Amino acid sequence: MVANCREAEHSLPKEAQKLLQSLAAGWEDIVDEKELKVVRLKGAMTNEVYQCHWLTKKGALSRKVLVRIYGEGVDVFFDRKDEIRTFECMSRHGQGPRLLGRFPNGRIEEFIHAR
Repeated sequence: MVANCREAEHSLPKEAQKLLQSLAAGWEDIVDEKELKVVRLKGAMTNEVYQCHWLTKKGALSRKVLVRIYGEGVDVFFDRKDEIRTFECMSRHGQGPRLLGRFPNGRIEEFIHAR
């Protein structure tokens, strides 16, 4: 379930890494925006998904986001543009995770813990 954090961090696209740094810089509760921990999650059927988190000034708590890298070759099953528009609409209306940012082949979402 958990990949090596350094290995997982280097597998993120550069655009995603830059966006993560930008998001972290805007959050005042993060101890050090450069101390990013990345864990590759399993179970996604068409995408690569990563949990990214930083320690916060509150100690044991951490600020978490989900990075979703869109899978290749799935356009034969569904229209990626429709999926993106639907997610953005749902996010704007508070239904599901908030969209925190987009990069060419993926997005960064609010992380919602589930069992």
